[in-house]
Amino acid sequence: MDAAALPVATTAVTALRDKAGLRPGERLLVRGAAGGVGNAAVQLGRAYGAEVTALARAANLDLVRELGAHEAVDHRSVRPADLGRFDVVLDTVGTGLRALRGLLNPGGRMVTIAFDLSRPVTSLGYIAGSSLHGRGRVRFFSGDPRQADLDVLARHVAEGALRPVVDRVFPLEGTAAAHRALEAGGVRGKYVVRVAAE
Repeated sequence: MDAAALPVATTAVTALRDKAGLRPGERLLVRGAAGGVGNAAVQLGRAYGAEVTALARAANLDLVRELGAHEAVDHRSVRPADLGRFDVVLDTVGTGLRALRGLLNPGGRMVTIAFDLSRPVTSLGYIAGSSLHGRGRVRFFSGDPRQADLDVLARHVAEGALRPVVDRVFPLEGTAAAHRALEAGGVRGKYVVRVAAE
């Protein structure tokens, strides 16, 4: 089951390595750190030598610390302005992008893999505008796993720098239930659908 949850981590590789150009010693903020992409980003950020701050629900703070976050913060108990400054911000939620962008150091980079579904036009307009103008441009992309990225992930797993986090396993006939649970939020890692009986 762990191997089935691993390919989504290519999104974290692309975000941190290719889009943000994360370097050793930089400060990284991962928003949505307990989710499928976020937990991989915490682990990879640590493996890449960054100082990782993880934003997650209070119930998930121990998990993100176990995954390597230097600091784990309950997103409901802090205002973005109180988090300090970062070289890279990785957002997996899509809301409040302007406030997150304000946390960037000069030369900082922000990558988001989501946008505000309640205000899609405004959210996408902000992302498009900030990707063209101003300091700390926001980069948005949709993951497209390549074999080379899967090889990178396999190497990180073999070295112990990355472990897939599986929240729940659903039988094939439970696919609709898996979608409903995913839409409800609060996922720790990934949901996996088992296609065949073992």
